[in-house]
This record gives sequence, C-alpha cells and structure tokens, in this order.
Amino acid sequence: MRMTKCLSVALAALLVAATVQAQERVESSSMPQSYRAGWTITPTMGFAETYDDNISLFGQHTAENQNNDYITTFFPGLDLHYSGKHTRFGSSYSGSFLNYRTFSLLNRWDQRMRVDVRRQETARMNWFARAGASMLPSTDLVELGGLPYRHTGAKTADARGGVEYTFGARDSLMSSLNFQHVAFDRAPDVRAILRGGDVVESMNIWRHKVDARLALGTDYSYRRAHVVGDLETFSIHTAEGAVEYDLSPSWSFTGGAGAVYLESTAITSARSGPAWRVSLERHRGTSSFHVGYSRSYIPSFGFGGTVQNEEVGVGFHTPIFGSRHFYTDHSIVYRDNEPLTDLVQQLPLRSLRTYSIVGWEPQRWVRFEGFYSRVQQTSLRAGGLLYRNRVGIQIVTSKPMRVQ
Repeated sequence: MRMTKCLSVALAALLVAATVQAQERVESSSMPQSYRAGWTITPTMGFAETYDDNISLFGQHTAENQNNDYITTFFPGLDLHYSGKHTRFGSSYSGSFLNYRTFSLLNRWDQRMRVDVRRQETARMNWFARAGASMLPSTDLVELGGLPYRHTGAKTADARGGVEYTFGARDSLMSSLNFQHVAFDRAPDVRAILRGGDVVESMNIWRHKVDARLALGTDYSYRRAHVVGDLETFSIHTAEGAVEYDLSPSWSFTGGAGAVYLESTAITSARSGPAWRVSLERHRGTSSFHVGYSRSYIPSFGFGGTVQNEEVGVGFHTPIFGSRHFYTDHSIVYRDNEPLTDLVQQLPLRSLRTYSIVGWEPQRWVRFEGFYSRVQQTSLRAGGLLYRNRVGIQIVTSKPMRVQ
C-alpha cells in the first residue's frame, strides 16, 4: 500500500458530501486513461438521441402527457495532458448542445472545464492544484446534497490546492485548502428555494503505515460556508479516526468514525453528532466495483442553512459476453437530507440517482452505448414527488494523439 494512495483515497472519501460534479449525458466510469511521457491531446466527439419523460422537472401528476420530448445531443470535447518525470498536468473541456425536437426554447449548452497539476518537488514532498467550472441546464445534474431538483440553470466553480509530505517510510501528512461556489440562473432571493453560496474548507489528513496492508490515522476538516439569504456564515468541524486496509491485491477497504460539530448561528443552535464513512472497492483488469456510505453535516445551497446528509452509493463496471469489446456500467446513489435549522421551516429531501449502460467498443477510438438513467426526489409532502427518466443511444469517438 503506497502512502500516496492512502492519502488520495482518504481525501476522496472525506469530500463525498461536498464535491460538485455534473454531466448532461450519461458517461461510463471506465478505467482511467493512461498516458505516455510528454504531451498528449485527445479530441472527442459524440452524438446521442434521448427520450426524456419530464423535461420540466414537474412534480408527479403535473402535465405528465405534455412534458416529454426527444433530444438530440452533440458533445465535443478536448483533453490536453502532460506527463513528465516530476510533473503531471491535465486540462479538459467538454460540452453538450441539447436540441429539443418540440420544445426548442429549452435548447442550450451544458459545459464543463477543468485543469489540474501535480508536482513532486522532493522525494518526500508533493504538491497539487486543481480547478473546475460548469454551466448546467438543471439542478438535478449537480451532484450535491440538500438541493431541490428544478429546471433552473446552475453554475459551479471549485478550486483545491494542497501539499503531501512523507515523514520516513511510515508516516505521511496532507494539508489542503478547498473553495466551492454555486449559483443559479435567478435573482438572489432569501425566499427562493435555490439560494447558492460559497464554501471554504481546510482539510488535514495524517496516516501511519502499520504494515504493507494496513494504515491508520486521523482526519480533520473545518468548513466555513455562506448561503445567499442566511443572516451569517456558519462553521462545521469534523474529526475522525481512519483506517485503510488492503484485503487482497484486488479488494480494499477504507473507513472513518468520529464526530461533526456545527457552531451556533442566529437561526441554528449548536449541534453535534456522529460522522461515519465506509467504502469497499475492487479493481481487477478492466472491472471495478465500489460501495460506500457517509454521514455528516453539509451546507444547503437550496433552502439555506445546513442539513444532515446521509449518502449510500453503489457502482460497477465490467466486461460482458466474455469479450473485452462489450461492457456494462451501473451506478446508484441515494441521499437523505434532514434540515438542521431551528427558526426557518425547511423540507427534508430524499433523492435517488441511477444509470445503466450497455456498450460495445469495436475499436479503442469509438464506443456505441445504450443507456437508461433516472432521478427521483421527494420532500415528504403532498405533491412533493418528482422523477425524471431518460433512455437513449449514443456514439462517442475519442483518439489520443502524441504531440511531438
């Protein structure tokens, strides 16, 4: 077990509740792209035909026979990557132009950008920096707890930087600073159910390598958030003991247990509770599997204040039919968000997101895929249930090219 792997896994697990990710098209979670030394540029072009049964994200029994459409999607992309002896750099752009067959007023771009750099300064010290931004047509595409699903445009931006330092052969420390911004295509309004805001977070992770398979340590994060319309910012402290264990060359387990503390504000009294996270992963060849659970407090960019977030996720990718050219990919994420504010009435949210893909890759540069995805959410009140189903086919072409 390499210490850098331990730190990366711990950071990813600790960020589950706060990370913003987004995509309009359904993408396979296939194995990461491998790069040769030097510069590599990878253009991508894709085409999809999709049937969507709830384009407006209305609640159940609202205009159900007049709220569906067929959508043609074109999604260009470009990836630029550099691999050197001590430095790695990556940047990418991807977009999706949505062309509605009937409701053409909904036509728009969905765009995402990212850039990241990692450098090994010495045998003991690495540093990294990452940034990303996205423009999305609806809030059900934002992977963020405490957010009601609406057909409202969203803009997200995030940045992260940190240092990893190894103290000898057994101990390592990582410290990072993260920033996150979320905004919606509407005027700021304290009565709105889509507020937006900012989060600044400091994270510190220590690991001690007990043996080749086991590592123990501690994680601490301090998160300070501002939600549009709230009277003041609020602060969340999370401290956990952590364990990472390689069950076999293919299976690995990570977990953490501790406490989360919310400082008091004008609308919320001080609160504390348990914080948990567990994850089980398997990687073998081109197959992968993961299942995980986390519990903590997070800011609510939807209704304001904070929520208690519980999240369960399962996903796997594997070849089928005994051939490396055929594959299937599935993912399910369930979130349970309970509001923590005292003076302002908020609604709990139960959210489900799932997708399934069956694909054929006759050559490394082209994929043909059929997909199905569903999002579902309820606020546990009359008329508060909505769902969105999408089914379709897509063709994706992508070919890495060396830059001399």
